[in-house]
Formats: sequence, C-alpha cells, structure tokens
Amino acid sequence: MNGFLLKELALYRSERAARNASAEVRAIFEREHERICMRSDKLIACLMLLQWPGAVLASFLISPTTWVGGQSRIHPHVIAAIALGGLITILPVTLAIFAPGKIYTRHIIAACQMLMSGLLIHVTGGRIETHFHVFGSLAFLCFYLDWPVLITATLTTLVNHLAMGYYEPIAIFGTAAGSHGRMLEHVLWVVFCDTFMITSCVQTLRGLWVTSHREAEQDVLLYQAYHDALTGLGNRLLIQKKLSVLLDDPSRKGSRFALLSIDLDRFKEVNDTLGHQAGDALLIQVSTRLQGLLRKDDVLARMGGDEFALLIDDCQSQTVAESVAARMIGCITTPFDLGQHEARIGASIGICLHPQEGLEAKDLFHHADLALYKVKNSGRNSFLVFDEKMRAETTLQMSLEHNLRTAVHEQLMEVYYQPIVDAMGLVLGFEALLRWHDSVHGQVSPAQFIPIAERNGLIVPLGNWVLAQACAQAAEWRRQGNKLSKMSVNVSSAQLSHDKFVGVVLATLKETGLPPELLDLELTEGVMIENHGQTQQTLELLRKFGVRLSIDDFGTGYSSLSYLRELPVHTLKIDRAFVTDIEHSIEARTLVEGMIDMARSLNLRIVAEGVENRQQMDILIAAGCDQIQGFHISKAVPAEAAGRLMAVKEPTPERQSLAVWNIASADMPA
Repeated sequence: MNGFLLKELALYRSERAARNASAEVRAIFEREHERICMRSDKLIACLMLLQWPGAVLASFLISPTTWVGGQSRIHPHVIAAIALGGLITILPVTLAIFAPGKIYTRHIIAACQMLMSGLLIHVTGGRIETHFHVFGSLAFLCFYLDWPVLITATLTTLVNHLAMGYYEPIAIFGTAAGSHGRMLEHVLWVVFCDTFMITSCVQTLRGLWVTSHREAEQDVLLYQAYHDALTGLGNRLLIQKKLSVLLDDPSRKGSRFALLSIDLDRFKEVNDTLGHQAGDALLIQVSTRLQGLLRKDDVLARMGGDEFALLIDDCQSQTVAESVAARMIGCITTPFDLGQHEARIGASIGICLHPQEGLEAKDLFHHADLALYKVKNSGRNSFLVFDEKMRAETTLQMSLEHNLRTAVHEQLMEVYYQPIVDAMGLVLGFEALLRWHDSVHGQVSPAQFIPIAERNGLIVPLGNWVLAQACAQAAEWRRQGNKLSKMSVNVSSAQLSHDKFVGVVLATLKETGLPPELLDLELTEGVMIENHGQTQQTLELLRKFGVRLSIDDFGTGYSSLSYLRELPVHTLKIDRAFVTDIEHSIEARTLVEGMIDMARSLNLRIVAEGVENRQQMDILIAAGCDQIQGFHISKAVPAEAAGRLMAVKEPTPERQSLAVWNIASADMPA
C-alpha cells in the first residue's frame, strides 16, 4: 500500500470519525429526548386521569340540576364531562402505556390535554378561573421539550374555541361584547404564552444538544482510551477491564476462559524492509483476519507493536483454545498483499487457561507471556499452553538472558583457548572459545547462552569482543617470541551479514598488530550459504586482505560440493559427530576418509575436532588428517595456561604420542 493510499485512508477515517462523532451526538440527543418524552407521557397521562374525575365533579357542583314531573334530568354538562372526558382521557393513557416516547403519542396527548381544558371551561360555564387551566396545560406540555407539540396544543385550543363559539371574528375590532370579547383576549394570551414557551423550549433544547455533544466527546475519549487508533481493536486497558469483570463478578466465579498472547513472527523484517507504512497496512490486515475468527463475546486487543491478546470467554476446554490458536496461525501464515509486495509472516501464541493456570489478571498475562516466550525459543509459528514446568524453564531462560546482557555490557566473560596441533604434536594455533561463569547460575555452557545472545541481538557485540580479545592475545604471544600459525575465531551469521563486519575485522587487526594471515575465521556451512551472494562477496574481500577462512562443523549442514568449490575457504573442520565412532564403526571411518579425500582434491586443509583418545588420533593421522583438536590434546584453557603449551619447541617421539599434552594440561582448568 503506497503513501498516497495510506493518506487517502487516513483522510477517509478522519471524515468517517467526524461523521461518527456527529451521529453519536445525535444518537445521544435523541436517546435523552426520548427518555424525557416517555417520562412526560406517563406524567401527563396520570394528570389526565385525575382531571377527568375533576371535570365530572365540577359539572355536578357548578352546572344547575332541575326536577320535572318528579323525575330528575341530568344536566348536559354532566353528560359531557363523563362521556367526552372519558374519550379524551382513555386514548392518551392507552398510548402512554403501549407507545411511550413516540412522536404521535405526545402530539395526541397534547391535543387531548387542551381538549380537556376546553371541556372544563365549557362545563363550568366559562368561569374565569378555569381559563387558567389552558396556561397550566401549556406549562405541562413544555416538559416534552418539543416545540411542535406546543403548536399542536395551540391549534387544538383555537379550533376548540371556534367549535364552542367562544370566538367571533367581529370581536377583533372590539364590537363584540361580553364573554366573547374576553375569550378573544384569552386566546391572544394563549398565543402569547405559547410563543414564550416555544422560545423557552428551543433554548432548553439547545442546552440539551450541548450536553449531548459533551457526553459524545466523553464517549469518544473513552473509546480512544480503550481502543487502538491504527487497527480499531481494543487495547491493553480494554482487555484488562474485561478480565477484571470476569474475575470480580460473583456470578462468574470459577468461569472458564482462556487468554492468548500473540506475537507476529518476522514482522520486524517487513517493517524494516518495506517501511512503517507497509507495516501499518500489514497490522490492519492482520487485525481484520483475526476478527473474522472471533465470536461475539471474545475480545481481541492490540497490546502494542506486533503484539496482540485474545480473551476467549466460555472456553470449556484446552482443546477449544488450541483450535482457535491453530486457526489464527493458519490465517496469518497466508500471504498478505501489500500492493507491490507480498509479505509472509507467522505467529507465535502462548495460551493460559482459567481457572487451571491463573486466578488473577496479572498471573494470566504473565503465564501467557511465559508460554509465548517458550514458543519463540522453540522455533516460532506455533502455540503452547502454559504449565508449571514451563514456568521453571522460562524463568531460568529469562534470568540467563538478563544476566547475559549484564555480562556482555560489563565484559564479565572470559576467552579460553583450545590448542590445534599437527600430526607431530606441535602446537600450530588455538581456537578462541567463550566461557561464562555467572554469579547466580555458575558455569554456563555456550550451548545455553549463545542461542540467547543470537535471539536478543547480543551476538554481534559479543562476537566482536571475542575477536578483539583473541587477536590481542595472539599478537601478545608473538611479541613474547612464541610462534603460532593461526588464531581461530568463530563468526556468527549476524556478524557476517552486518555491513560493517569487514571494517571491524580490519580495524581489529590494525589495532592489535596481528598479521591478517594468522587470523582464521570459522563459519558454519549454514552461515556461508545463507544469503549466499552477499556472503561470498564479504568472504572474497576478507580473503583479499589475507584473512583465512574455515568451514566449521563440516558434514552437519549442506555439504554441497558446488558451494565448496565457489566459497573462498582454506580449511574444513570435520565435526565431532563423525569422529566419535571411527574406532568402532567401519561406516564412520569410511565417511571420514571420504571427507579427507574430498578436501585434498579441493586443495583444502583438514582439521578434525572432538578427538578424545589415542586410537581416534592414530586413525585420523593415517587417513591423512592435517590437524587435530580435542580433549585428547587439551581442553580449552585460559591464556596463561595456553602460553605454557607453546613452550614446547621440538616434538620428540614421546610428544608425538600426545600424552604429554594431557600431562601438561592436567592442572589446567577446563
């Protein structure tokens, strides 16, 4: 998605947000106004139920009653109060019960209320005090905050007065006399009062609109506080709030649900390669896909960056959570269309179940993150459910990672040196090997801390530090008169792919004074073949400056003859896995002999590592192996002890047996 489309999308979202905000204000206004009207419907209907008996009572007390022929005759005003009053009252009461808040309900109620005022005036003979009932009715109708209702009430009053003969046009000019003139005056007062009340309603409506606008703004702010601006998903606050509701609600005590912690794999590569705009577009597409997998009550949130969380309500079993996680991984691994580019990513998911593995929100998040951490350390693009064993393993890994970061930054590690000898037992050089003794965990194996350093980006500064230490030590030994033909240093893929790696190597050689031909950089087959074109250019440049190159752990990787012919390497190091059984297995011995013959045909030197006894040593030398490295010679030792190993100048028959090296290194730390 290019920049123009993103700008258009942002503009569209801004306009849509403005429309949504306006719609929200109107919705709040109409909801509040409807609530007011419903309340007013019921209030005025109740008043009309009281007015009807009042009108009947007034007709009995005020209207005259006569007796004719011993029989009584009810005055017509009484009949009107009972019959018409009932008709006027029953309809609005019915509407207030069955259709409250409707527009037609309040207009009908307003008309009936004004008819009730006219009826009272009629049955009382137009007594002046009943005229004020009209004004009182208008005042009550103001409760609706709906000025068209007041218009309906006024028109109903005027029509009623015309029908009852209270109003004559001639009275406008003052020629009418008596009550008719007074009624005209009364009607004019009604109109004046009505105009005043309409103005008051309009002002009150404006106030209600302002209040609705303020409430809508608060709703928008509240929405923004609980939702992610980019994807529209909930955020950390929303999912925490939902968790609190589930955990604190007494009716949900012991309820089953699952919390999934989701992290996108390789998203950083997309973001760094294609730019942040493409990364944002990718996140939007990911959120859309994930939302399509959810039920109504599930809550998906973006926690920040490329991290998401999912709360699955009413999750009855671990199988349900695992099924959801598998579907999520499946939809995310499908390629994403980013305009001119196609992005392929994955997802790692950690799952925590309630109430099995957590009773508090912080525990649920922590356990889900621990499971996620375990997934990412185990190869990614998968899911795991948290258990207590995982807690111990992950806690150890996190502690090691924290302490390793401190050790790298404060240079608390040591470089040990394992000798490499020729067939005569003469020390040719050393391989620099990193050792770490942690104050908490004791001696930590490189097999533990090297993968951690590779994951968290520490491997580059750590590898450069080892390179500097090894070159400085080799240069120091040369100044002391000790002759050695090489110092081997392992190089990681992260170092080799760094654009400044060649400069770092050359600068280190210049600073330490070590000749380039004495530095032997060891790289695995996988490191060399990964991003082959760029790697080959880097290796060719290093070889041009005189640095020697070796393939480490040969035979465990690609083992492609075409790559061996193309790459500018000098040495092959046979992995210890092939050396272990050569004294017992004909197949293993044949395989090693084949590797040696192949290396010789390519004019490469051969180093066998992992040699642990005399028999292995003799077989390798007989097969034509050039150099030997392993515990049979010596373990990796500190620089001071390594210096003593170089003190032997002329190998003797006894020294050729290499037993002297074991004796010499017996007092040296491993």
